Amino acid sequence: MELIDMGLGLEGTHVLVTGAAGFIGSACVTAFLSAGAYVTAVDINSTKLESLGQHAHLFKVVADITSEEELEAAFESARAKFGVVACCIALASLDLSVLKHPDSVLDLEVSQFKRTLEVNVVGTFLTARTWLRDLTQHGNPNITRNASVIIVGSESGHFGEASNPDYSSGKSAVQYGLVQSLKASVPKLFPGARVNAIAPGPVDTPQFRKECAQNPLQLYLDSQATSASGKPVSPESVAKGIVFLASEAWSGSVMGQILNVDGGKFGKLMWERGQL
Repeated sequence: MELIDMGLGLEGTHVLVTGAAGFIGSACVTAFLSAGAYVTAVDINSTKLESLGQHAHLFKVVADITSEEELEAAFESARAKFGVVACCIALASLDLSVLKHPDSVLDLEVSQFKRTLEVNVVGTFLTARTWLRDLTQHGNPNITRNASVIIVGSESGHFGEASNPDYSSGKSAVQYGLVQSLKASVPKLFPGARVNAIAPGPVDTPQFRKECAQNPLQLYLDSQATSASGKPVSPESVAKGIVFLASEAWSGSVMGQILNVDGGKFGKLMWERGQL
């Protein structure tokens, strides 16, 4: 009986992570370094980026994903440091922890809707396009392993957000429309390259715990009443899902899919007691 190689095969692979200084981003950086990859950590916040610490296989770059020039410079610097970026994790976005939450969709400002789409949709598209341009110009399909882009969506992209359609619309756009469009182009432009998405449920971060302490109903509404596990997922669980999608040894036949890491999320609570 011939045994199966169960290694991730990510040793020496250059991975670029946007939004790397956040809770999920930092977990991704640690996970890829643990897997033996070279990691370029990109974030708009230089102070938080420095908190990632030092590692021989870690390179930190400050860049705004809505700027074509800054993204191109980030990829150029990354390539000069560790070689062509094989795998790109498009994580950076404005998430629900930083967005204003109006009491009703009637109160959502158009300026917030536009800004959220600019960062979460346009910025994600620019990240994916910059990765693909750099890969096609400097990569070699016969040599470059684990070539893929992983777009980080959200359960909100499946089920919506009553008071934040800006966020849910943006996540739907990238995890559905953008992924399916790239699926038709990426392997033609760089043989063997893949595109997938991951959609985390509520993530058990310090910020989420703080919000639950401020609103005792949030944990029940977000996790306990609407997911099979009854609890939020850990940042490490999301990072492991991303590592799985990055590894062609493990997911080489997975293409154009959304991996839901949400504890069995099945929807949103539409009505609370007393509302009907």
